[in-house]
Amino acid sequence: MVEYDEDNDRYIAYLTDNRLPQVRLNREYALMSKDRAVPKSDREFLKKNLSNAQWLMDAVEQRRSTLLRVVRAVVEAQREAFDHGMGSLKPLPMTLVAEQLGVHVATVSRAVAEKHLLTPHGVLPLRGFFTGAMSTESGEDVSSNAIKATLQEIIDGEDKAKPLSDEALAKALNEKGFEIARRTVAKYRGQMDIPGARMRKQFS
Repeated sequence: MVEYDEDNDRYIAYLTDNRLPQVRLNREYALMSKDRAVPKSDREFLKKNLSNAQWLMDAVEQRRSTLLRVVRAVVEAQREAFDHGMGSLKPLPMTLVAEQLGVHVATVSRAVAEKHLLTPHGVLPLRGFFTGAMSTESGEDVSSNAIKATLQEIIDGEDKAKPLSDEALAKALNEKGFEIARRTVAKYRGQMDIPGARMRKQFS
């Protein structure tokens, strides 16, 4: 979850796994593994599996820690998106966050896989906050995900009886500060599985 702290003008991120049962070692087995009255083979069996269980618990905690660090890095980098919505996303490659946290990019990728954030703008996929840069007609680098989010908003608000052409969509995006060509609009629309104007038209 990412919540806005109005008093300190910042966003606070935390995990929502507090309702999950806590994993812990069985105390009785731990005592038995040190009890010399227990046969040696049994003690060795218990020690081996208690060690495996501890490794699993440490791995889970490490994954939790990594996920929270990644989310906090995203919140810091994408402040404007949390303030104003996904249309304000900035380019944020996973490699940049990985370097910042001192981990491999594959670690970041695994941490964010199939994870979602509950934000002031709704539930959003965490992976959606990572995006490469896309150069606009003016040479400015913007997030391709920001353009797609704004494109979706424009299409959602269009007159369904008179849907906007790609040329009109490009003009509407330009008016919102995204200077991109009609062909780029068509490419993004295809990636988003949004049909052309003729197919979007609804008859009353």
